[in-house]
Parts: sequence; C-alpha cells; structure tokens
Amino acid sequence: MQSGITASADLHNAFTAFTSDDSQFCLPINITSESLTPLPSIAFSSSTFSKSLSSLDELLTPTTPLYLLLRKAPSQGELVAVTYIPSRAPVRQKTLFASTRATLVRELGSEKFAETIFLTEREEILDPAQWHERAGTTTSTSNAAGGHAHTGLLSTEERELQAVKRAEEEERHGTRGRDLMGQGGSGAQYTSGTAGSAGKGIQMKITDEAKSAIAELSRASAGTVVQLGIEISTETLTLSDSKTGVSAGAVVGLIPSDRPSYTFYSVENGALFLYVCPGTSKVKERMVYASSRRGLLHVAETEGVKVLKRLEAGGPDELGGERIEEEVKSLSDAGGVGAEGDGDAESAPGSGTATPRGGFARPKRPGGR
Repeated sequence: MQSGITASADLHNAFTAFTSDDSQFCLPINITSESLTPLPSIAFSSSTFSKSLSSLDELLTPTTPLYLLLRKAPSQGELVAVTYIPSRAPVRQKTLFASTRATLVRELGSEKFAETIFLTEREEILDPAQWHERAGTTTSTSNAAGGHAHTGLLSTEERELQAVKRAEEEERHGTRGRDLMGQGGSGAQYTSGTAGSAGKGIQMKITDEAKSAIAELSRASAGTVVQLGIEISTETLTLSDSKTGVSAGAVVGLIPSDRPSYTFYSVENGALFLYVCPGTSKVKERMVYASSRRGLLHVAETEGVKVLKRLEAGGPDELGGERIEEEVKSLSDAGGVGAEGDGDAESAPGSGTATPRGGFARPKRPGGR
C-alpha cells in the first residue's frame, strides 16, 4: 500500500549525515507538503540506548504521528525504524503515516534497518522495559519492507491496512478524529476557489461550480442528483455530475465503481447522501474521502441542504436492487425524518428508519436483507 509520498532531498541528506555520525541517537521524520522531511537529530544523552530514550520525551505527543530512526547503541550502525501513530491522532494523519511507512524504509534503504516497529503509545517508546520485552519474547524475520520485524507483530502490510480501517471506523462512528472542522479531527476546512487560512489543520478547496450545485440542491425538486468527487492532487472538491428527473432506482447506475464518490439525491423535504468507496481505491483516495465527508456535509448544511439519511457502501453493488427505492419510501412514510430538528439523522444498520446523530450506516449486501 502506498500513499504517493516520497522522501525529500533534505531527508536523504539528513539520513546520510545521521548514518555517518555514530553519536546520533535519533532522527525524527515528519510528513509535510507531500514529502517525508527530517526534524533535527538527537544525540545520545547517555552511553546506552535505554537511558537515552528519555531524550525523546518532549518530542512525542499523544496526538501527533512521527517516524523515528533510532540507533541501538553509540558507535554502532544498527538502526530501528519506528512508526509512532498515537490512537488520539487525527484520522487523516493516521492513514497518511500508516500508508507511507513502507515507503520511508524502502527509499532510505531497507537493508540499513535491523527491524521496523509500529507503536501507538508514548510509553511503548519511552519505557526501556517494553523494549526489553519486545526483544526477549520475539525473534526477527524479514518483513515486506526488506528489514526485520518481530514475529509477534503484524506484517507491515497488515499494520498499514489495519490502521487505515481503524481510522475510517473512527471517523464513521464519531470517535477520535471525527470532527473535520478543526476540533480534534483532520482539520479540513472548505473554501471557495482557493484554500483559506483561518483555523488550523489541513484545508480543502471547493470549486464554485460544486458549491453552486450544492446550493441549488436545497431548492431542487425530488429526483435531482448532485455527484461530487475530490481532485486528489490538489485536494479540491469538484462537481462530477448533476441531473434532474432521476428515479430512485436509477441512482445506483450513476455511481462509479472504480473510484470513491459522494452523491446527493433529493427527495421530499431533503436529500439522501451516499458515500461509496470501492475496495480497489488507492490508500490516499480512501484517506482523503473518508476524512472529508463530514466537512462536505457541513457545507451542505450551510447551503441549506437537509440530509435526511446517509448511507455508506464499498461499491455500487451494495446499493443495488431496490435499496435506494426502499430508503426513499421509508423517508416518505416517516414524513421526512430528519427534516425537522438538526437535519442530521441517518440510517441505523439493518433498519429502515432514521435515527439521530451517529455513524454512517453500511447497507446490507444484495441478498442479505
């Protein structure tokens, strides 16, 4: 799994200097501007690895992912590559760091690392006892990146996929990282035309055409489809398609099966929101779409669109059959549940009615109802 992130020239230079100087204990690495970039290296604070771990205390926070290249002992060349992704980190940062882990080791030279480790708690790095435990209870085997990993741990590929899935689940169910507007989430902010500067975190642009189509949806008659996508290279929300007079049964046929998409379908008193992300989507696509959907819903709400129910699927086939027609009918029978109050109701898994705020509902696969 790859994210498209590459090692910067500065990182290559810093890594060369780090490997050439045996007095250096740690080379921290961050991701900025689509590149792996170095932070200032940290020298050994003691004559041993264990006693030098405390020098990383101020570097590690409970919310910020980081890569750490550690030298096991002064005057030795044996290196360990640590991927630190705390559980409280924003969703987008989790997925980005997890999917770039193998790239870091590969580009710097996998043969230079004795082992690679994936950790989620500060104590797992700072506590010497935990290093002794890992070394004492496991043996080394070659991993997918070409280095060594503990046999008791998941492979690099499995860890990356697990982290991506966990981040998506957290965003879906409203746990850590759900708020995309700068309160502990990915920090996505939507601005028309160009990225704005207010607030913190990653910003996402939205074209005037896309914003106008969303605004029109609030006044559109039932049967209007507005489909949006994200230009990944610029992280810009764009309008993919807009149609009127579409029957509920025809909506699925408009959803692409080869890439993620957002689809609004207008019904009486509001709209149905469909988020489809095929399993074949690239890691970065999954990351950006998963962490941006609540930001999109915020824009829709701001433009006057009342989202009555939200559905998530891993492909158009999961919404096949009469699924959309059933959802539209249930909303009609319920008199437009969600149109009153906060306008943020959604489908509970396996149910045909809307429930108050919660996570996205995944529809049952065809034949599973």
